[in-house]
Amino acid sequence: MRKNRKPFWITMTVGLILVVLTLFTYSKNLNQIKKLDAEYTKLSSQLNQTEQDIAAKQDEVTSEKAESVKKVTGLDPELIQSDSTEAEKYFVAAFSWSNGTEYEGVRNQYIESLGEDNSFTKTYLPPDTKIETNEGMLSFIDFKKLRTTMDSIYVVPITAEGNRVRYVAFVQYIMHKDGSDLANTDALERSEAIIEFTAAGNPAEGDRRITEVSARAGYSAGLLDN
Repeated sequence: MRKNRKPFWITMTVGLILVVLTLFTYSKNLNQIKKLDAEYTKLSSQLNQTEQDIAAKQDEVTSEKAESVKKVTGLDPELIQSDSTEAEKYFVAAFSWSNGTEYEGVRNQYIESLGEDNSFTKTYLPPDTKIETNEGMLSFIDFKKLRTTMDSIYVVPITAEGNRVRYVAFVQYIMHKDGSDLANTDALERSEAIIEFTAAGNPAEGDRRITEVSARAGYSAGLLDN
């Protein structure tokens, strides 16, 4: 009896058609993927260029703004920013100590730099009074368990002659008795120190310094007045 080969050829034909359709679909999808990849690369390149153009424009605007401020006021905004940063570094120690020994070390540091008769050291770093206790003489700061932390500093230029700029600084500091107090600084009262100082020297040569420091005239509330 002769076997019927029709189903076999039909199956083979259908299989070949499926293979062809699969290859065609894969090839079509592959081309679409390549096309999408090319479009993505193009869009990424355009986005990067746009970001670079925006950054360049911002730099240009910032530069023009700085030049305008410098032309009108005679002050370089970048220099003021740099001096403000240096002022914070210079004054932070005076308003950030945690015991009598540390206070004395800070006080001696500023006295060495400015002199004991300087109004800044007289006002904000006066001698720490010694108190007689059953255990002997004790620092007023340690007796009261005082600590202080500088909270902020705001620097304003008042006069300028070239790169020599006179500033007034408004320092806010927090008197407290324990480090845990700083967990919620919003609840703490701030005290304020008003200081004048001069920044002089060539910043390009790295010889710019904070000099001529003094407590603002008419303002004499010191750290240990309480």
